Amino acid sequence: MGVADPFPEHFFEAARKAADVFEQLGAEWMFIGAVPVAAWGRIRATTDADFAISLDFSGAADLDREMLGAGFEKTSGPVEIPAKRLVLSKYWAPYPGGGLGIDVFLTTGYDTGLFLKGALARKVEITFHGGSYWMTGPEDLVVFKILAFRSKDLDDVATILERRFDTLDWAYLHARARDLKLEGLLGQVVGEFMKATGREGSFPWPQG
Repeated sequence: MGVADPFPEHFFEAARKAADVFEQLGAEWMFIGAVPVAAWGRIRATTDADFAISLDFSGAADLDREMLGAGFEKTSGPVEIPAKRLVLSKYWAPYPGGGLGIDVFLTTGYDTGLFLKGALARKVEITFHGGSYWMTGPEDLVVFKILAFRSKDLDDVATILERRFDTLDWAYLHARARDLKLEGLLGQVVGEFMKATGREGSFPWPQG
């Protein structure tokens, strides 16, 4: 699958270098930020590259060592994001005149960690700048965004729903939201979207 190119060249240079590190460590990986949003929703600006990988806390030291060896700078982590049950390590990819943040979400034993592992198993390959990259599928991306629940995340969900509402696997999406205790938030977000776009009837996932 191809994606229209809204990103500066250094974005994918830095991202490819990070992906090479993940692969050297034997880790599964995928984009979870602006790249899949551009593919499944609408293009938006970004200041960093967001990844999910299959490494957990036990692999964090190895990840740090290899990232530093590849020229990245460590900025923080691994730290747990309060109330989200997500663990994040942050790096910086310097380049002439600036740099790019590299955010790496690690797997955990939490329900969110199990969800992340499942999402990695469903990742989708894209081609860009002559290279191949992995990204999260649209259903898992919606769940990630509702879990984060920041204003920009909800804007991203709206763009995905605008383009993919009728083709999403709603049974899968709803089941994953229920697993993460996000069923109420999913109903709120989808209900508001349906009202705003004049869609009548019940929620699009199986009822009962």
